[in-house]
Amino acid sequence: MALLDEILKWTQTSLTPWQQDAARRLFQKKDLNDVDHDELYALLRESHGLPGVAGLVAIPLAAEHLPAASGSEVSVSLTAMRSMKNVNRLASSQTLTFSSTGISIIYGGNGAGKSGYSRVLKKACRARDQSENVLPDATKAANQTAIPEATFDLSVSGNAKSVAWKRGISPPDLLSSIAVFDSRCARVYLTAEQAVAYLPYGLDVVESLANKVLPLLATRLAAEIESVSTDVQPFSHLLGDTSVGKLVAALGAKTNPATVNALADLKDVEIARVTELEKTLAESDPKTKAAEVRLQVQRLDGIKKGIDAAVAWVVDAAIGKLRDLDDTASVALTAEKAAAEAFRAGENLLDGTGDVVWKGLFEAARRFSVEVAYPDRTYPHVHEGALCVLCQQPLEEGAARLERFEAFVKQDAATVADEKRKLVAAAITKISSAQISLSITDALNNELAGVHAELPVLLKNFDEAIEARRQAMLKAVASHDWTQIPLLTADPRKPLDEIVVKLVAQVAELDKAGDEAMRKALEKERGELRARQSLVASVPSILALIDRFQLKGKLESCKQSLKTKGISDKSKELSSNAVTKALQVALDEEFSLMGMGHIKTKLTERSDKGKMKYKLLLDLPVASNLEEILSEGEQRAIAIGSFLAELKIAGHNGAVVFDDPVSSLDHWRRLRVARRLVREAQNRQVIVFTHDTAFLGELRDCIDQMGVSHSIQNLEWRDDQPGHVSDGLPWEHQGYKERLDALEKAQKTFEKLPWPTYPGEAEASQMRGQYSQMRSTIERIVQDIVFCGVVRRYRDWIRMDGLEGVVGFQPGEQAEISRLYKRCCDITDAHDPSSAKSSPVPTAAEFGKDIDDLKAVVAAILNRRKKGGP
Repeated sequence: MALLDEILKWTQTSLTPWQQDAARRLFQKKDLNDVDHDELYALLRESHGLPGVAGLVAIPLAAEHLPAASGSEVSVSLTAMRSMKNVNRLASSQTLTFSSTGISIIYGGNGAGKSGYSRVLKKACRARDQSENVLPDATKAANQTAIPEATFDLSVSGNAKSVAWKRGISPPDLLSSIAVFDSRCARVYLTAEQAVAYLPYGLDVVESLANKVLPLLATRLAAEIESVSTDVQPFSHLLGDTSVGKLVAALGAKTNPATVNALADLKDVEIARVTELEKTLAESDPKTKAAEVRLQVQRLDGIKKGIDAAVAWVVDAAIGKLRDLDDTASVALTAEKAAAEAFRAGENLLDGTGDVVWKGLFEAARRFSVEVAYPDRTYPHVHEGALCVLCQQPLEEGAARLERFEAFVKQDAATVADEKRKLVAAAITKISSAQISLSITDALNNELAGVHAELPVLLKNFDEAIEARRQAMLKAVASHDWTQIPLLTADPRKPLDEIVVKLVAQVAELDKAGDEAMRKALEKERGELRARQSLVASVPSILALIDRFQLKGKLESCKQSLKTKGISDKSKELSSNAVTKALQVALDEEFSLMGMGHIKTKLTERSDKGKMKYKLLLDLPVASNLEEILSEGEQRAIAIGSFLAELKIAGHNGAVVFDDPVSSLDHWRRLRVARRLVREAQNRQVIVFTHDTAFLGELRDCIDQMGVSHSIQNLEWRDDQPGHVSDGLPWEHQGYKERLDALEKAQKTFEKLPWPTYPGEAEASQMRGQYSQMRSTIERIVQDIVFCGVVRRYRDWIRMDGLEGVVGFQPGEQAEISRLYKRCCDITDAHDPSSAKSSPVPTAAEFGKDIDDLKAVVAAILNRRKKGGP
């Protein structure tokens, strides 16, 4: 399994999601920044139940973040890069082409758009350094949401294929087969033993995760844990042998906030209980006090019984009973009256005969008769000789009337009416004579006020209400109007009952207080309630402390995810498998080609549990840091050599891309790199982006020397946009052949115009421009042909291996070159000609003649050089 594939599988099976995210970032960036560390720390905290960052989710390392597996039988080369949209400010209509074999060079000065193309390549081909993002045109606010995209034309094992890339979407796997060089292609580091070790690409990520990222986060975690105060000292006043005290003593992450709130939530009855206990326990002689309270309870019970007795006379039931008597009596009297009227209707009797007064008279006559006048005779005595008991005259005709009177009196209506009158009268007598006054003395009132301030008033009002209700009842009997019975005011018996209950409880508490064992129980209860009262003010602080305990606990649990041993062990295992003799040989070879042959590699081995493990070291002197061992240029040369060595070991045969590979290199190593890249282009497609003119010259020299197929394009700023593609190089970098070819094309264009007899300023300016370029071409011919490239202006050294090509310079050739050069100087607008001369610019034909003369001189020199002449 390839190293990257093995690392990917390990992260997916052995690392947590946030650690996988860290591995992804390490693969995509050269160095993690503060934002990365902040986000990783947030993901670590969130994985242990702590608040994270809204919208932040772990993005684990996946195959789409890595280059494709090396050693594939499919060969992928890049033929074109086109249809760029929303990529920086690059012109969108351009196509960058690449030679399918050999080397392709893309040259661009500062601001020409080279970085835009290379950034897209790095993203699309999954380069090792993904830190540079591809952004749309920053000068257009409306484009800030636009998504950069591009199309790539490929040759896949000889077959043409096009694939699209779009930022934010996983790049096509075919593009990841193209290897891109950047500064992260090798990792050279100091070991704990102060030896300089080398790590292949991918292992540096595992090492960085264990030795940089996790330790940094661990330091940050330790600082946060230290900052979380869990000091319980502020609550020491709550400690003690109470529920609150025990809770405070055991405060921690597992303390239930609901328990704290419940203890601090004292009900009104509990608050009152504290007062009662304070009062009870404050008594010096609890038993005597208990006896006093018992008497007080008896007095209150007596009042309550008195109220019960008084109220019984005026309760609704008593009123209803009296009303029923009144109602039935009224009905009976009405019936009696009706009977009396019927009785009088038979004869002419005195008014009132048969009524109540008359019946009283009749009943008195009855008593006189049976008790005095005729005791042995029934009433009425109407036999012969009987006298009227009222007028004392013989009855005679009155005897029959008296018998009728007796019969009337004995009728049911009269009897019932008489009975009901007696019942009502008896009830009125009872109610009127009933003792319903509560008779509360002043002394008792004072006592009651001490127990309940409102009780004396309640009793007085209730006493008056009872009497008022009695008087209303008596009045209702007389008027038969029962709608005016007043209601009773607030009944004082309920508060009396409550007071009695409390006093009875107090008696019990006082009895307990008088007992030593029970007193301790009361004191303990008081202590519990006092502690709960004291807890109330500290609840917010204690709840906050519990939160901090829980926070600290969760932070402590994060430590497990920051242990590095497992990752370090895996790094050693991977390193042992990846660092081989073949890699050592490849590195030594590449270092030599890079001019770094003085840096040798050596494999060290050790046995770990019977298994041999290897480490690749660089044979360098010991120092405290790498900057004291290797210069920046040496580190860059090692990186290029390592990159090529790893590709060789992996069997990679696809295209390789180099973006400014010679940064920080001196001219000597620059030449070495140029030779190495051109040599590599003999076996695979090599693409080089550069802005370095000296390196460009070295590449061209090496291309000429090795005869490698190649293509050269240059990028330039045009129409207010960078990224315009032109074949070849800019004029200042073209050889004399390209320049002569360009001059001939311009001359033919002039011939087709046709050239005017009297050229205007525009035509004259164009011709002067061409002669200006012809003059620079002559200078390039002197450099490349006359002096055979021994001295070149982009070099700061003399090319001695070209000295043998320098031949004698004939006077005629010198004169002809000088003539043509002077002619260019006279015509070009680089000089200010005398206005008096007012000489016209050459015609198109004359321009063609001058080009031919220059070519003839070059041909003459080259022919003599071939013949080896002087």
